[in-house]
Amino acid sequence: VDLEMSSDTSSLRSVVTFGAGVVVGLILALNGTRLYMKKKDEKEEECDGMSIESLARKNIRELEPYRCARDDYEEGILLDANENAVGPALAVSDGLVSTEIISSLNRYPDPYQKELKELVGKMRGVNHEHIFVGVGSDEAIDLLFRVFCEPRRSECLIMPPTYGMYKVCAAANDIQILSAPLEPETFDIDVTKVLKTVTSATRLVFVTSPGNPTSRLVSRDRLLELLLKLPRTTLLIVDEAYLDFGQGENLSMSPLVHQYSRLVVLHTLSKAFGLAGARLGTAIAHPDIIRLMNNLKAPYNINSITSKIACQALSDLKPVQSTINLLLEQRESLAKALLALPYVEKVYPSDANFLLVKFKPANRAKLLYKTLADAGVVVRFRGDQMHCSGCLRITVGTKTDNDALLSKLNQIAPNIMLTSNDNILEDYI
Repeated sequence: VDLEMSSDTSSLRSVVTFGAGVVVGLILALNGTRLYMKKKDEKEEECDGMSIESLARKNIRELEPYRCARDDYEEGILLDANENAVGPALAVSDGLVSTEIISSLNRYPDPYQKELKELVGKMRGVNHEHIFVGVGSDEAIDLLFRVFCEPRRSECLIMPPTYGMYKVCAAANDIQILSAPLEPETFDIDVTKVLKTVTSATRLVFVTSPGNPTSRLVSRDRLLELLLKLPRTTLLIVDEAYLDFGQGENLSMSPLVHQYSRLVVLHTLSKAFGLAGARLGTAIAHPDIIRLMNNLKAPYNINSITSKIACQALSDLKPVQSTINLLLEQRESLAKALLALPYVEKVYPSDANFLLVKFKPANRAKLLYKTLADAGVVVRFRGDQMHCSGCLRITVGTKTDNDALLSKLNQIAPNIMLTSNDNILEDYI
């Protein structure tokens, strides 16, 4: 009897243990599902969990994009686009442009720039569907206004001192401009000021990093704080035109577009690549933003010559790195030489291919700028911009350029900056 009871008890315990195991397993499975769902929810929240399309203007959302001939067929005897089948009417000059490019100029360029986008993506760490290519970054800036801002109703925010085209595009699109100045001296973002200034009508917030004319990278932590705290209806546009001159790793915000749907990052080939005349810029963003911009752009906005040159530049990055290294060396030596001059108060640290230089006395900096230009050395007066009293913006040139600048300064500046005669200002005015 005792044995039977022991056996029954053992069986009962086994059943209970098995049942408990099943229950625990179910609980763990459910918890696991909840954990997975939580992680998924967290990711959606991180990506804002929102439709970018809902932020665009209604007429842009409903816009039917232009269909070009290459939307249907790309190969064959192409008699569908009313191109000149005979070819370019050019007297070909050896060495002007390659024969291959010349011979194809009678055909419209690739409206999607697939090869170019693949190369940009490889350099910037993003997929091609995250990339818009335009006529300089200015085209992207203008399109962002046209896609997301309602004339006379929407706002944008800028952080002076900053690039002047943001205000130009805002004015052209009849968008109100809000201002949250950078911090003086450090030229970093005042996050508190930005968050106090934006409203429910603010659609675009622009920040340049490195800044123009400040030449400084802004704090990555502050950019991330803005991304997290800006209204869900506001895009953050980070203009990284000069980023390639910065020193360090993971400087660009580009890879974060996979994580933050309201982030747009701008680049250009005008600076480090030395291709300002080619006019090629990019915007990197969530695919929905890119699609809306592509719907609105001109169908063949990038010409064949620019595309070929850009692809060549991006296919081999050794030349651009060599150029950057050379300019960084010249930037250091020029900054040191300028700082030694008795009428230079400060040379701000630079992460760009130019220096912001504060001269003393500040009220004579504009006269110095004008006199230098008349003598054949042209820099940029920036003393009328916020936090830049007495400042000239000086592009880092070749050693020959920089030596010429220093020579002219030594000839001209003492008679303007070191004299106690204020009549020179009256004569200038």
